[in-house]
Amino acid sequence: MTTPSPKNRRAEPDERREMLVAATLRCLARDGHAGISVRRIATEAGVSVGLLNHHFGSIDALIADTYQKIASELTTALLQEIQQAGTPAEKIDAFLTGSFSPRVMDPQLLGVWVVFWSLIRHSEHVSQSHEKSYRAYLDLLRQLLDDMAASEGFVIHDTRLAAIGLSAMLDGLWIEWCLNPETFSPANGLHICRCWIKGLRHGAFSTDDVL
Repeated sequence: MTTPSPKNRRAEPDERREMLVAATLRCLARDGHAGISVRRIATEAGVSVGLLNHHFGSIDALIADTYQKIASELTTALLQEIQQAGTPAEKIDAFLTGSFSPRVMDPQLLGVWVVFWSLIRHSEHVSQSHEKSYRAYLDLLRQLLDDMAASEGFVIHDTRLAAIGLSAMLDGLWIEWCLNPETFSPANGLHICRCWIKGLRHGAFSTDDVL
C-alpha cells in the first residue's frame, strides 16, 4: 500500500478548520464586512461551500473561531513577553511594551476587529468568543496589577475597574493609531500607559469612591 504524497494527502479535520479560519482572516483583512461571505471564504480557501458548512455549520461559527484565534494569538504573544520579565513591575512593563509592538500595532488588523466588534451584539457565537477572550485578557491584567501592588506595598481597591480602565486606554490608543499613525508614535503610546501606571502607584483606584 503506497503512502499518499503530501500534495495528494487528504487534510485532517483540524487542518481544514485552520485553513478555513486563515482564509476568513484574509478575507476580512482585505474586504472588511464584504468578506463575510461563505462563497468568498470557500473560494479563498480553495474548498467547496459544503465543506465549510460541514466543519463549521454556519458563517457565524466560522467568524467566531477566527475571532478566538486572533485574540488567543495576541494574548499568547503578550504572555511570552511577560514570561521573559523578572519582577512584577517589569512584567507589567513587558505587557505594555508588547502591546505597542509591531505585531500588535498593525493597521491591517483594524478592519478585521471592526467586523468582529460589529457582530458582537448580533451573533451569539461571536458574542461568546468575545466574552471568553475579553475575560481572559482582563484576568491577565488584574493578576499583573495585583502582583505589582503587592510587591510594592500599595493598594488598588478594585483591580477589576483598574484593569478595565487600562484595557480601554490601550484599545483607544490602538484604534487612534491605526486610523492615523501620524497622530502619535507607539513609543508615545507606551509613555502614556507608563504614566498611567505611575498614577496607579500614587493613589489612583486606592479608594472605593465612585463619582
